[in-house]
Amino acid sequence: MNTVPVAGISEDTDCLRSLCRHYYKLSDQLTVFKNRLMGTIDELFLSFTDVFKNPTSVTALAILERYPSPEDILNADRDELISLIRQISRKGPKWATGKYELLCSKARDFSPLSINSIANAAMLKANISMIRTLTQSLDEALEAIHRLLEQDSKKEMPTLSLTVNILCSIPGIGLLTAATIVAEVGDFSAFSKPDKLVAFFGIDPSVNQSGQFEGTKSKMSKRGSRLLRRVLFTSALANVRKKRDGKKINPVLYEYYRKKCLSKPKKVALGAVMRKLVAIIFAVVRDKKPFVLRKPEDHAKMLAAKNLAA
Repeated sequence: MNTVPVAGISEDTDCLRSLCRHYYKLSDQLTVFKNRLMGTIDELFLSFTDVFKNPTSVTALAILERYPSPEDILNADRDELISLIRQISRKGPKWATGKYELLCSKARDFSPLSINSIANAAMLKANISMIRTLTQSLDEALEAIHRLLEQDSKKEMPTLSLTVNILCSIPGIGLLTAATIVAEVGDFSAFSKPDKLVAFFGIDPSVNQSGQFEGTKSKMSKRGSRLLRRVLFTSALANVRKKRDGKKINPVLYEYYRKKCLSKPKKVALGAVMRKLVAIIFAVVRDKKPFVLRKPEDHAKMLAAKNLAA
């Protein structure tokens, strides 16, 4: 249940909401078929993942479709299989030959254990087909979101694209996440303070109370949009991680999370990061200004100067 009624939703916002929900629904379906494919691979050719870490990549799917079992790999024409790997992966002959040799080695080892049944072959083919179809549908949904935002940006008074661009300035928030937040929240002006937006996201603490009894442990209320919490959770995770070069994505939230973890469980600490993120989202949309990374002491100085000027 939404804590605040979302009134005055424009046609474009409603369209964006439908597209974002459609995208995540397709994404969930894709995950299901990827898991099913993995289950079939485990029976047909378990060690295939030793060769291709991502068995749902374009190259891996092309090989599985044409050579679904270890026996098919071992009976395949060497040059033909290497050519297929090169063509799909767009890698050099040395890389493709290395993959071929490793593939054959794993196929020989696993061949006696392979359950090469008609059912497994049929399910493998069906799952590959569904993965390709859903992947294409996801690309089309994302393209439609881009087109909608591009059309909005060309208006005399753009609203959706402006807010999405502002949210994209926050570390850990990409275009799809920003579009989802804008679509699900709708009218940000309906929220007078960050706490109300936190409640709308459903990450405010719930009260466990019955009669005179009041629980001492609280959990997230989980009101509002489940999709909002989903994208906020992934954004919070991104903010407490480091890049490949070791640099922190958001040094301030990273340190905040680390300190919270010293006295709180990781889930609780991450929940605190999520609430911080909502406060940041509220601030940048309210001020209509891109996010600027500031340390807590910098915020304190700015607040003191503001109070002094008032």
